[in-house]
Amino acid sequence: MRVTGFPLVSIILPVRNGEAFLPEALASIGAQTFSDFELLIIDDGSTDASLAIVREHAVRDPRILVVERQHEGVVGTLNAGIALARGRYVARMDADDVALPTRLEKQIAFLDTHPECVAVGSAVELIDQEGEALGDAQYPRTHEEITAALMNAQDHATLVHPTVMVRRAALQEVGGYRSSRFPSEDLDLWLRLSDLGELANLPDQLLRYRRHKNSVSMRENLRQRIQTEAIVDDARRKRGLPLLPRRAPGRGRQPSEAYHIACARLALRAGRHHAARKHARAGIAAAPLSLHSYLALAASVVPKRAIGFLLRLYEQMRAVMVPRVSSKSNA
Repeated sequence: MRVTGFPLVSIILPVRNGEAFLPEALASIGAQTFSDFELLIIDDGSTDASLAIVREHAVRDPRILVVERQHEGVVGTLNAGIALARGRYVARMDADDVALPTRLEKQIAFLDTHPECVAVGSAVELIDQEGEALGDAQYPRTHEEITAALMNAQDHATLVHPTVMVRRAALQEVGGYRSSRFPSEDLDLWLRLSDLGELANLPDQLLRYRRHKNSVSMRENLRQRIQTEAIVDDARRKRGLPLLPRRAPGRGRQPSEAYHIACARLALRAGRHHAARKHARAGIAAAPLSLHSYLALAASVVPKRAIGFLLRLYEQMRAVMVPRVSSKSNA
């Protein structure tokens, strides 16, 4: 069943085998302080209980529309949601994250009072697979800061994809997501939207952003980095800027190892030693020869004043292990 009339916000939630976290994500949308929305759940050929979960919610909430599709991938799924959206604003949401209650309310208020802005994200609380807090993350707030970070290939520190609310007219004007840019399709979209208007981030934490070993950023880490460099190169050429130097391809990590190392580092920076130890030990179990996990474990048990030294040592080791090469050799 679909609501009558036109909602102010269309929330697009793609699902592919998301049963583990989906109930919590849906509950967080149902708890929003702003209620004039439609929730478009696009199932990308799930083979688990995801469809049963979303159908059950749709029976109870007429604002939910469930669309079943054969497996095509996230880009096609997102574009299908955009085609169905009727709201003035389109909010992204993932099946493994948790929206805080005032998310929609605060982002709508910002876009309503900043007509020059085409998209707005927010700060997040980072959580691991089990929901344990890893720390908080703030991002650049102004258009100038965000675009500078994007143009320097710092897409991980600009706009967090599932926090973003976009003007539907702007999405339609740029043509939505491009499958040729997967798995950095969001970076590509932000850069194209930045040609139409301003990008912004709110300082408020409006999402609990989950890190887990099956996420695209874990499974497609190397491919994502290569695609990011290609997207930024194209954007810089378009603007008459020199290409950036880049890192030579390094040793690829299996998703489990990469996940635990990333979580341990985040927890260390936030001073969450329990979470850091948990993930450092799991990283060692996943890859017993991983020096990074042993360093993270050591940092989690030494005095706080020594953590900065160990993190600097870690970054120096990364720089040695993954040397930078001139962009001219990649032209």
